[in-house]
Amino acid sequence: MKKFFQLEGFLPYRFDRLAKHISVSFAEVYRRRFNITVPQWRILALLHETPHLSSKAIAQQGNLDKVMVSRAVADLEARGLLKRYLSSGDGRVNELCLTLEGTRLFESIAPLALRWEEDFLGVLEDEDRRDLVRILQRLEEHAKMSVEMKAVMGGATR
Repeated sequence: MKKFFQLEGFLPYRFDRLAKHISVSFAEVYRRRFNITVPQWRILALLHETPHLSSKAIAQQGNLDKVMVSRAVADLEARGLLKRYLSSGDGRVNELCLTLEGTRLFESIAPLALRWEEDFLGVLEDEDRRDLVRILQRLEEHAKMSVEMKAVMGGATR
């Protein structure tokens, strides 16, 4: 029997839709109370985990568009939440790090983020949560390998 394409059942569409729902839902936690956008939150979190990143590294690691990063960085810098300086390794590159205020803001939001995540995952049993983490890890690794293999092969597909 021939299988027909249905967008509602197509995995990339479902992941994208779920990610958007999650992002919008979680953004409510920090948007109103702290006046932070999704890109700004990701930048704060990335710089808290790994201080001294370039905008390019933030865009790559945070899965953000370069223009989004540029705008978010400018706003966070204007608010005194991060600072920019020339890299000691490459004087042509600006790196970013959180200020004390930026660190305090992140540390105010992080416990709320963990509570939100716990509530969101509350619909799953412990075993389902472990399975979800394991499955997501496997799919992320596979997707990353697929992209890397395509790059090595010069963009050729199977």
